[in-house]
Amino acid sequence: MENLDFFLETAKENNLTEDVIKELIRVSTLEQIKSKTVLLDYGQNCNKIYFILKGAFITKAWDEEKQIEKTISFNIDSFQPFLTNPESYFSNVVSDTCIQAISDATIMGFNKRDLEKISSNNKIYNQHYNKMIIDGLIAENQIRIKLLTYSPKKFYCYLRTNYPEIIQNIPSKHIASFLGISDVWLSNLKKSI
Repeated sequence: MENLDFFLETAKENNLTEDVIKELIRVSTLEQIKSKTVLLDYGQNCNKIYFILKGAFITKAWDEEKQIEKTISFNIDSFQPFLTNPESYFSNVVSDTCIQAISDATIMGFNKRDLEKISSNNKIYNQHYNKMIIDGLIAENQIRIKLLTYSPKKFYCYLRTNYPEIIQNIPSKHIASFLGISDVWLSNLKKSI
């Protein structure tokens, strides 16, 4: 799997030793996930980080005002392959979001306790772990800034140009939800481009 190579290359680029890489693989669980499977539901505690080897996931939040679920992020094997609910994972609170597969997927699951143990015993891994988290949060923040400051049309064009893998792997209904527009509006928007 290509993304396993990416995982291993990233680990080596961050100077992780073969022993640490072997330990990460040892503590991980390889999981085959069917489309529509919920990895983390509302109200659950998140104690895992996942690495997507193949497939696509969305994170949804409940919109109290509209009484609907809204897509708030995308994770695919080629875009943001690390997947968790940061608030629940790091703050030990229940999740206010839902993480769901939108395609059949293969993931590596890492238990928080195992990662913390590896991190406490290895300064270089701790730096790698923090770098992966920070890089993911920066990328997510950059997307959010554009989502909040661009029109839906400009944002869709931005995704199409900079992240074609999102357009290719995420169904339009989830992209529309992320943009805060209807499926019909997105369809018309696509036709106008």
